[in-house]
Amino acid sequence: MPMEPEVVEQPQAPKLEPELPNGMEKVQVRELERRSKLNVEELNRIEDEDVLDKMLDRTTDFEERRLIRNAMRELRQRKRDQREKERDQRLQEMRSQAIAGRAGHATETTTTQSTQSADGSARSTVTKTERLVQSSDGTKTSRTTTMESSFVKRSDDGNSTFVQTKSSYSSSSKKTGSIFDREDESVSRQSSLAALERRQAEKKKELMKAQSLPKTSASQARKAMMEKLQKEGGSSPNPAVARTAVQRSSSFGVPNANSIKQMLLDWCRAKTRGYEHVDIQNFSSSWSDGMAFCALVHNFFPEAFDYSQLTPQNRRHNFEVAFSSAEKHADCPQLLDVEDMVRMREPDWKCVYTYIQEFYRCLVQKGLVKTKKS
Repeated sequence: MPMEPEVVEQPQAPKLEPELPNGMEKVQVRELERRSKLNVEELNRIEDEDVLDKMLDRTTDFEERRLIRNAMRELRQRKRDQREKERDQRLQEMRSQAIAGRAGHATETTTTQSTQSADGSARSTVTKTERLVQSSDGTKTSRTTTMESSFVKRSDDGNSTFVQTKSSYSSSSKKTGSIFDREDESVSRQSSLAALERRQAEKKKELMKAQSLPKTSASQARKAMMEKLQKEGGSSPNPAVARTAVQRSSSFGVPNANSIKQMLLDWCRAKTRGYEHVDIQNFSSSWSDGMAFCALVHNFFPEAFDYSQLTPQNRRHNFEVAFSSAEKHADCPQLLDVEDMVRMREPDWKCVYTYIQEFYRCLVQKGLVKTKKS
């Protein structure tokens, strides 16, 4: 018997079935495949931020989380814009209401009167405009009156002369609620006028009294003052007591702290005049590089060091040279620390002022600086 050819079926590649997590059915897998990713338009239609926040917590996909965050940012921006728009609208309404309340009701009346000469060569016109503005609540009234006058005169040769003037004045008043308020206002106005008239009468009386007094000379005034001081000191006939009282009462010429500070600053400026890299204007920044200290010490002790070898850039060396030389030659204690001076760009003016005062005192003790007492 003829044998039929055996049909050999080619093995087909096995279909890869998706792994089903936790025994999920195929229907659920198809539902997941059918569900598309989050749409931007759908996210933008969500107006509740809590919903987006919950969606962000549930999803783990990076792209979905990015879309949700963008939607949350846009939602917050829309809410901010809406709040600003509403606030601007409220401000505009309040502003318009305030303007309307201030403006209130306004009426304007214009009256024109013209006169002409008999021959018709001259003509004058007077225009009066009254504007009455009343507030919306009726408590305030403002009246403005404007007067405009013009004069035209024609000469025989055909030329004309035109003159125009304008003047205006305004007044305002405030209405009160009842007859009692108006009476109170009139009483207060009358009392203020009476007080003003009384003050003017007192000033006039004082002026008349001053003009009627006899004029005294300078010697008479000094004598009267001496007699007054004697009476205050116990009416002692001893002139020494009177002189003592006068000297005790006069405190003129006593320098205060500011004048002492300025005199010490002027003294430092005078002693360092001519030194290079030194410009003393205060007790702080002018001493920051140490050159001012070195110049002040070198002025009194020129053999202590060579000033020409110093530079403003080497601040530490300048402070060490100045403080050690002052201590060695003037017995001035090192009240300032080199490390603190180097660390601060602008030293404390109180510290520098105290050190300069001590250096000055040491120079006075050594006789290098003369004072009025010495």
